[in-house]
Amino acid sequence: MEPSSSFFIQNMISETNKSKLLQIANRLPIIEKIADRLPGWKADLLTKAGRNVLVQSVLTSMLIYLLLALDLPAKALEAIDKIRRGFLWKGRKDVRGGHCLIAWPKVTRPPNLGGLGISHLQFLGWALRLRCLWLQKIELDKPWAFLPVQAPPQVKAFFAISIISEVGNGKNTSFWTDRWLFGQRLDQAFPHLFEAVAARAKKRTVHDALHNRRWVSDIRGALTVNVLIEYIHLWKSLSGVVLQPDVDDTHIWQFSASGQYSTKSAYEALFTGAIHFKPWERIRKS
Repeated sequence: MEPSSSFFIQNMISETNKSKLLQIANRLPIIEKIADRLPGWKADLLTKAGRNVLVQSVLTSMLIYLLLALDLPAKALEAIDKIRRGFLWKGRKDVRGGHCLIAWPKVTRPPNLGGLGISHLQFLGWALRLRCLWLQKIELDKPWAFLPVQAPPQVKAFFAISIISEVGNGKNTSFWTDRWLFGQRLDQAFPHLFEAVAARAKKRTVHDALHNRRWVSDIRGALTVNVLIEYIHLWKSLSGVVLQPDVDDTHIWQFSASGQYSTKSAYEALFTGAIHFKPWERIRKS
């Protein structure tokens, strides 16, 4: 890599880290830009259903590219939600608590969960950030693939449980932290053994770990009873694994029927466990 290219990339990484959280002075223009859209709309002539459409299709859509790139602080999200809430209920940018007919967390649920279908901004941001992790996982030939993806711990943890890997040559699957062996992560299935592994070896791919059984030589910690038991179980589990040098690893997004990531499927998956609201279709139609 040429020195100029290296400098450019390092500068890019530095700027990304600096802009991870927007400062107060940088948040205000974003909030004001959203609030400036309200005066041009004849809110008094709109029904709540009409205002609902504008909140979702305009006010929320204005944030898509910003949420894709940055983590907006909680204070900024609260200020934007205040504007969205005020316009929905009263047609202005701020309202009192008594004007709100339904609690905002319920409003931001999907219709089939009893909400009005207005996007939850934090969940929407997380779903969009998952796209970067997905592309980094499946498109290794991209020039930006080695750049660090700025994502909160919650997003990375959710991504880890959302992907199931099918090993071919093992070069694009993490030995310890990907779900590839019987749909499990080895660091969770064998926690005591994982703690005994050298820190630098915890990032090995399946290909590297299985080559000459390097994963065995990576065990450097105390060989307690639990470590030895897990070591024997893992040895037996790996006995039937055969890599296919000419076949690339494939990764399956388990929240969509196609196995491919989509922001919609990621967003809906963040509501997993919520109670389904059966009469939602009849209510929406009326």
